[in-house]
Amino acid sequence: MLKNYFKVAIRNLVRNKSFSAINISGLAIGMASAILILLWIQNEVSHDRFHTKLDRLYEIWSNNTIDGSIRSLTNTPEIMAPELKKRLS
Repeated sequence: MLKNYFKVAIRNLVRNKSFSAINISGLAIGMASAILILLWIQNEVSHDRFHTKLDRLYEIWSNNTIDGSIRSLTNTPEIMAPELKKRLS
């Protein structure tokens, strides 16, 4: 019975070549896109999970005005770390 299903599937693929090619390529592109999105989400969620004191980990952002618009950047001055350590200790 399974052999018959494969025969019918192959016959339909050969008979409708362009329709089959469009469907198979669409399926492949969709699956590849979904896998890439899932891998990206996994990378974003697992960011900095190796730290032992993860609950005390913070990220500092600075808001700068560049060409009349406010932009948020993760670049901070070098003096920021010792100053924060002094103020928060």
